[in-house]
This record gives sequence, C-alpha cells and structure tokens, in this order.
Amino acid sequence: MDEHPVERFDPIFRNLLSWRLVEPSPDGGWVLHPDAVERLTHLSHVTRSSEASEVVYFGHACAVCRASGLTRLRDGQYICDACRRAADLAAVATPLPAPEEHKPKRRFRSQRVAS
Repeated sequence: MDEHPVERFDPIFRNLLSWRLVEPSPDGGWVLHPDAVERLTHLSHVTRSSEASEVVYFGHACAVCRASGLTRLRDGQYICDACRRAADLAAVATPLPAPEEHKPKRRFRSQRVAS
C-alpha cells in the first residue's frame, strides 16, 4: 500500500461503509461482513491476473449487451465474458474477404445540354 496514496482508496472505503460491508472490531480494526468475504473469495478465483484486461469489474454495464454483472476492461470498454467470447469466436470464424476481381470501369460520356 506504500506505492499508492491512501486517498486513492477513499471511494472504495466509502462504499464499504455506506453499504455496511465492514464493521469496526473491538480491537480497533475492521471486519468484513460475511457476504463481502464470500464475494471476495469468488472474485479472487475468477481474477487470476492484475492486468487490466483480466481484472474483473462489477458495477459496470457491458458495452455490447448492456447487461450488468461481471465485466473486464478490453480496448477501453467494459465487456462481459459472454460478449468477449462471442467477439473472439467471430474474429476467428470470419473468413478473410475474397480478393476483389478487377472489372473494367464504366466510362460515362458527358452529354452537353443544349442551351
């Protein structure tokens, strides 16, 4: 935590407090609500890397299908796993376009309009 100023975490801490996901403990520390612990455990299994494209975000709607749920940051957009897989499959399954055949260009004669 030495590498980041503590103020960077204020929005997260405010959310934890406002949603009552943390409670003060008798020894002066903080304790996560059991629901929060369960969710963190689930997310830690889903998130295996700290790269932006692999970090799982929640609270964002998918840029493609607009569904709210778990998303990942990809090319500057939050994308759900279903849309990410569909895009990956489409990219692999889409054949390259066939080379265009060279057709002679049509020439149009300009017609003079009588005045």
